[in-house]
Parts: sequence; structure tokens; C-alpha cells
Amino acid sequence: MSINCKVVRFHETGELDVLALENVTIEDPINDEVLFKVDAFALNRADVLHYQGFHTTLPDFPSRIGSEATGEVIKVGANVTNFKVGDRVTSIPFNTAKYGVQGEYAVVPQDYLSKVPENLTVTEACSIWMQYSTAYFALFHVGNVKKGDSVFIPAISSSAGYGCFELARDAGAIVIGSTRTSTKKNDLKNLGIEHLIISNEESVEKRLLELTDKKGVSFVYDPIAGNFCNEYLDALSMGAVVIIYGLLDPNPTPYPLVPLIRKKAVMDAYSQFNHVEDIDKLNECKAYVLERIAKGRLKPLVGKVFDFEDFKKAYEYMLSNQQVGKIVVRIAK
Repeated sequence: MSINCKVVRFHETGELDVLALENVTIEDPINDEVLFKVDAFALNRADVLHYQGFHTTLPDFPSRIGSEATGEVIKVGANVTNFKVGDRVTSIPFNTAKYGVQGEYAVVPQDYLSKVPENLTVTEACSIWMQYSTAYFALFHVGNVKKGDSVFIPAISSSAGYGCFELARDAGAIVIGSTRTSTKKNDLKNLGIEHLIISNEESVEKRLLELTDKKGVSFVYDPIAGNFCNEYLDALSMGAVVIIYGLLDPNPTPYPLVPLIRKKAVMDAYSQFNHVEDIDKLNECKAYVLERIAKGRLKPLVGKVFDFEDFKKAYEYMLSNQQVGKIVVRIAK
């Protein structure tokens, strides 16, 4: 059985106009692969880096794109044991150029799928894994964050930032977020983000020291990097861990040797892709996150939903930095 369908693809790296809806034929899944009909997919900043050619995963042209989608299983490969036809599944990002899920159908290896939690909507279900798995390994495997630790999350209005906030708060950490302007201040406060720094209007270093009684923050979850690092390095606590997981600032990121030495701190060039390839660690993450979703302690935040034909408008919206939460594209029934 082969399926003709529309998917998002690109044939060269560049700006947003390299992406297009194209008709393709998808063959039967083999080995450990699962074929599912997509109901919705989510966008991530990693997708932008992918089509621009700056992501750690290099495209294999013509390249599909995207790593988070949810839908119904249509067919499974011969070695699949975890899923069956009719199951509702949602995909987990991993480091490969072979698979992409932005389209009407997608194929993903079974290890990088989970069943859809019953208490989530379709749009929430496709918004789980990039934000929670990225934060999970950073917080608990690299940062060893525990109850009472102080966590600084720049760009906290992003889905990745909000996911880290939820996990850190659930673990009993003290969370401080930042956003560039006061435009999103009320929305973020209403989401329970008590300590918020407006980075374009106040000193990040000064506010971090004030909010931690001059002790400094023990963990930083930074998607901005570049020159922004200099705004918080002197507000680290002794033994702090800085996670750099994004490149929102186009300027080169310095390695701040002296500030790190002063605080016996570590700056980690981080990707969750380096953790999910360990299937035991991935299954640990799945169990941790799904348990908390089932109990209502975590819930993906969906910011805005677009129609499939308007997928480029969804990307434009993400590039405008207006969103609070995940941007999702729905496939019409």
C-alpha cells in the first residue's frame, strides 16, 4: 500500500520561501516504523534552523520537515510491538534527516512515539515532547535541579521556556523568567510565572540578584545565547549550570572563561537529541512526563492554531515572536 498526500518539503536551504506544500507518495512502513494519519503538527524554532541549514540535523534533499505531530496509526512495520492500527499517537523529536511529520501522513520509528494522553486535546497532544523532553534532560540529567534551586528561563513565553517552567516548578524549584518587552507580561503572570524580568527595560543581572537575595541562580536554560549571556553571567551562584539550547541571538556566543571560573560554573552546549538516542533514558523521560500529564501537573500550552494551507503564516507568526505557547497547524478532516 502506498499513499499519495501533501507534505511540507524543501529542496534547498534558505528563508521561509524555500518551504512548499508538495504531493508525495509514502510507502508502507518497514521494520520498526509506524505510519499514521496526521491530525495536527506543531512548529518549533528547530524547524527554522533546519530549513535555513543551521540545525545540527542537516537536510537530505528533497527534505521533509518537522518533528511533532499527532494522529491515528494506519499501518505498522513487521517489528513494531508497541502500537497497533487505530492507536492515537504523538511523535517525539530525534536527530534524523530521514523523517519529517509536517504533512497529511507521517512515518516515525516506534521508539519515538507515545500514545496520546486521554486528557489532552489534539492540539495539546502534538505539543508535548519538544518542550518537555528538552527541559527534562537539561534540568535533571545535566543540571541536577532539585527542590529549592533557583532556575532562570529567558524567553519563557516560548513553548520550550514554558515547558521548562512547568517541570522546574513541579520539582519544587524557584523559577525566574524573562521576556523582552512588557507586551506579554499579563499573560505570563496569569500563567503563574511569579518572578518575571522585562529584559529590554531592566537589568537582568540586578533583578536576578535581587530575586535570589544576592545568592545568584543555580541553573540557566538559555535559548538566546550570543551577547545575551553577558547579561546574567555575573548573577550565577557557585557551581551553577548554564544550558545553551538555542541561537535566537545571531551574534557569536562567547565562551566566558573568567566568569565561569569565578563561580565554578559550567556552560553546556546542549541538545535533547544527544539524550533521546539513549532509549532507556528516553523511556524514563516518557514515563516521568506522561505520569504528570495524566495527573494534571503538566499541560502543554497552545498559543495559536492555523489551517494546513496557512502553514507559512504559522511560521511567520513564530518568527514575529508574538506567541505565548506552542504554534500548531491542524489538518482538515
